Amino acid sequence: MQIIKQLESKVVQIFGDDKTGHNMTHLWRTLNFALKIWEHEGGDKLVIATSSFLHDLHRIMQTKEKRFVPPVESIPLVRELISDLPLTEQQKQHVCYAIEHHEEYAFSEQGVTVKDIESKILQDADNLDMLGAMGLYRQLEYGHAHGHPIFVPDIPLTQGDFTEGDKNVSTVHSIVRKTLRLAEAMNTPTARKMAGELNQFQVEFVKRIQEEYITPSFESVFGIKETEIE
Repeated sequence: MQIIKQLESKVVQIFGDDKTGHNMTHLWRTLNFALKIWEHEGGDKLVIATSSFLHDLHRIMQTKEKRFVPPVESIPLVRELISDLPLTEQQKQHVCYAIEHHEEYAFSEQGVTVKDIESKILQDADNLDMLGAMGLYRQLEYGHAHGHPIFVPDIPLTQGDFTEGDKNVSTVHSIVRKTLRLAEAMNTPTARKMAGELNQFQVEFVKRIQEEYITPSFESVFGIKETEIE
């Protein structure tokens, strides 16, 4: 797609060194998911493709600024990158709108507010890449980059209310609070079907880590307290 070719070199330069799971491979997979959904659900292909390829600029800003950065703060940069693309002004506005609202979830307090198919497809495509083996890899990578433990067994695994930007107790807690709810929260029938197959992998991961995890301590490894061997 010519419009993506025009963006690629600029985007590679921005995302090249990302270590948080929001890198070029994530952008390509999100674009691929989005176009597969588009084939069944329709919409403006150029808006869907462009927004998919640029949706995570705020993540790079977040890493640099060491604070939570919502998507809306990336819109000036999005505007700059798409200024020379062969899109109408209406399409450019639509791209910005989809990116601004792509981190909405049905299980959050605000819920999904978008009504247009393009924004719904971007949300679904981005969420699909949170599932399956690659989704798990990305979440482990993100947790490591932000200093989150993999698992904290003495804190209950409950779903509760979800707000993007909340500090994660652990990667496993994030999976339970967010990722395992995504399959049922997809906007489109096409994405729900795709998500159902991917989701089971992380369900099994959570079960297995609960069974296999050992709290790092002398007692947990050897079954006796250090004072008992003095």
